[in-house]
Amino acid sequence: MHLTSPARPRIVTLTTDFGSGSVYVAELKGRLLGTAVAITLVDITHDLPPHDVAAAAWMVARGCFAFPPDTLHIVVVDPGVGTARRLVWARIGNQSFLAPDNGVLSLAIDRHVLTACHRLQVPPDASNTFHGRDVLAPAAVRLLEGSDPASLGEPAGDLMALPLPRPFERDGAWHGAVIHVDAFGNVVTNLPSTLWPAVVAAGALQIGPHHVRSLVRTYGDANPGTAVALVGSQGFIEAAVVQGSAAARLAAAVGTTVTIPGRPRG
Repeated sequence: MHLTSPARPRIVTLTTDFGSGSVYVAELKGRLLGTAVAITLVDITHDLPPHDVAAAAWMVARGCFAFPPDTLHIVVVDPGVGTARRLVWARIGNQSFLAPDNGVLSLAIDRHVLTACHRLQVPPDASNTFHGRDVLAPAAVRLLEGSDPASLGEPAGDLMALPLPRPFERDGAWHGAVIHVDAFGNVVTNLPSTLWPAVVAAGALQIGPHHVRSLVRTYGDANPGTAVALVGSQGFIEAAVVQGSAAARLAAAVGTTVTIPGRPRG
């Protein structure tokens, strides 16, 4: 007798700025659990800085693509809720997303390929202030139960792009910016790992006015309290303080300038 494995539940992830334990998270999950199919709900985070679309874009680009293909990601960081901004379903790489069209998918599209996108219709009885519950969640249920994404609405075309800072070279030095500060206070820059040899040649990474001169492979290569520079797990150059906060030590935040000084000339 041939035994077949039962179908695995569809994975649905949630990324919001609602706050852990928020009633808004409960309402969103309640709508999703109304589906007739088995699902696995995964909280990526509900503790993004309120209204911070750029922080959400970073989380989406880094976190969502760790999931199996065809995972459905719902992203609700939506300071423009109820306005003329669009809500969309998008296929990016091998993942699907339901999100506001406010730039929250920018970094994901920058790193992967946007292959399809449809604009969602807002029902007349939807709350003006909670489209996550009243528009995105019902759209997710329809998709989970087998609806074609094209049935959600007309093709959306290009999506809104955030003005992403790009590293550039000038006068022998590389210039960039801090694009993320994690929960440890590590300062992630937009300088890719391919520029690490330039940091080594310069002997330092400059964060704002501060020069970080301890260049290491991993955090444990320096003593506690030491400010270090290294290539982080996301493939970008970062600054850290061993068992401390680089953001606090270096007075760094998203947008702080970062420089790889020009190689000293002999």
